[in-house]
Amino acid sequence: MNKFDLHALIIGFTQEHSKQLTDILSPLAINVHYCQVDTDLTALPKMHMILLGPQSDEFAKLRQIDSANANLLTIEVDELTLNDADFDISDQSENVAESEDPLSDFVKQILISSPYGLVYLLSPEDRILSLSKQQQALYRDFIIFPVNHVFLEKRLVRIVNDLQEKFVQLVKKRRLKKRLEESDNESTRLKNHLNSALHTTKESNKHLIRMLSNQVFARMGQRASGRNQQLNLLLLEIAKACDFNEEEIHDLTNAWHLRNIGKMGFSDQILQTPYILLSIEEQRTFNCHPTLSHAAMMIVRPLDKAAKIVLQHKEYIDGTGYPEGLKGDQISLQAKVLAVVNDYTELVSGRYSNRAFSTVEALAYLDNYATEKYDDEIVNKLVKILPELSKEGKGKYDLLVASADLKVGMLLSRDLISADGMLLLSEGLRFDSATISRLQEMEMNLQERFKIFILQK
Repeated sequence: MNKFDLHALIIGFTQEHSKQLTDILSPLAINVHYCQVDTDLTALPKMHMILLGPQSDEFAKLRQIDSANANLLTIEVDELTLNDADFDISDQSENVAESEDPLSDFVKQILISSPYGLVYLLSPEDRILSLSKQQQALYRDFIIFPVNHVFLEKRLVRIVNDLQEKFVQLVKKRRLKKRLEESDNESTRLKNHLNSALHTTKESNKHLIRMLSNQVFARMGQRASGRNQQLNLLLLEIAKACDFNEEEIHDLTNAWHLRNIGKMGFSDQILQTPYILLSIEEQRTFNCHPTLSHAAMMIVRPLDKAAKIVLQHKEYIDGTGYPEGLKGDQISLQAKVLAVVNDYTELVSGRYSNRAFSTVEALAYLDNYATEKYDDEIVNKLVKILPELSKEGKGKYDLLVASADLKVGMLLSRDLISADGMLLLSEGLRFDSATISRLQEMEMNLQERFKIFILQK
């Protein structure tokens, strides 16, 4: 413990008494200072112990000066003839009373410069007893002085020892606080580093999942297009409408992209044939794809939850689904959402029936089976969200029409392809009278009825 870590201030004592206090304090681990009543306290270090002796000549002189000022004020007031409205004697009396305590004012100045200092008043007993409550509140404690030298020494030694103990505890707390701050800073740095690494990992995983999804599309004879992005957005909007949190949406999105990964080992015959046109044996093979996808995804631990969604996304609430024939609440809400969006996608892409459904037809199909196979609320959300996305140009809401029902200004929502695979008209074409006539003539020449999908507003 460095002696100069603690500081004591002696003030207001005679030279003899100051020496006595110095002899007591010098052997202790505390630095002793002296000052006068007119000393600039800001030039002194922060004091931990202040010993005041109000019996000194300096304080006596201050009291005499203040007393003279008070008498002079009384004389001036007596000589003036003033009305009560012009001068309030009671207010002046209070000001005089306040100015008669220079010691209290000085103690307050000390505590401003040393706010954590402990002030001890060493004074004869009669002076201590004459202090007001306001004055007594300024002091840490009172010591009768002069008093037996041995008693005074023990008292001061105990005070200094207590200060030392508190100082040691304070130093320990400060060191601990510093270590905690350093630890917090290091934790913050590590947390930021981990968050950055986690973000990078998530982004990498997202790109890997998209890459796998594109490979599945390619294997199934499909290609990535704006239509895929619109379906991704459709799934996201339905998930938000179901009040899924960020983690649930993340798992559902992963399940959406990887739901068909189990089909990659199927033959071209199974992949390129609409489901209802497959043989019974081929349908049994096809119905294994949720289980195969689940098994492939479970190898990657972060995809555990998404894998469980994929496993259930072909289950229906009436128990007619596969692979386990689950019913009602046995199926997770995320899997029910994926079932609706997936089956809608299969219908409009022509992978379920022998022809592609229009949006209106697909929604009618889902609504017809909603109570039996699908969750009514999810189907209703799909019916509401699709037209909204279409108006914003972020989705397709179309209708299948015959060439005879075409009108000028209608917008072709999908490529028009003939039965032998020839591209006749490109998506986005706006019909005029000449195009409509030419299309009807082509139908007659080819002896074929074209599937014309028109965008609905």
